[in-house]
Amino acid sequence: MNIRFAFLSTALTIALTLPVLAADTHVDTTKAGMKKHDMSNIMGKPTADAKVGGLHIKVWLMSQQKHSEMMEHGPGMMMKHGEKEGDMSGMGMKDSSMAMDKASKDAMMAGTHHIGLEVTDAAKGTAITGISVNLVIESPSKKESSVDLKPMMSHFGSGLTLDEKGEYKFKVNVNVGGITRTTRFHYAVD
Repeated sequence: MNIRFAFLSTALTIALTLPVLAADTHVDTTKAGMKKHDMSNIMGKPTADAKVGGLHIKVWLMSQQKHSEMMEHGPGMMMKHGEKEGDMSGMGMKDSSMAMDKASKDAMMAGTHHIGLEVTDAAKGTAITGISVNLVIESPSKKESSVDLKPMMSHFGSGLTLDEKGEYKFKVNVNVGGITRTTRFHYAVD
């Protein structure tokens, strides 16, 4: 009986001590994969990057061909094989209210180029709600047009038609609570 008791006590001591000793060497990997959504991870280096009036504005401008390739094969935006266009489950979207309707997707994919814009609080790096974004475009032949960018998951975007060769001038107007902040950038079409 004493041998059984001694053996049981030893086994329990070892069983209860091992988790305590191993706790110091355990690596917590849960936080590494839980990063804030960052468009730079998906889209690469922004075409324009500015801090204006407490806002951090990043703009990505690319051809629709490159945008289409990113939508199909880009990290975090990959459509699973066999998925239908507009099905957002490849992005981890279970909520159908976040799925893009056909008209929005058509507008996003229209034209020769795609623009994506992210606006965050410059000090905190957090998303800002209740904003609207307007883009004024001056073509190489000095024709002006205006586009209201549509809100999409964590950014704003739209398809654009840049069919003239040469340098375009863009003015981004971000309206937050009735106050408009503006940044400008150029983009050349070859």
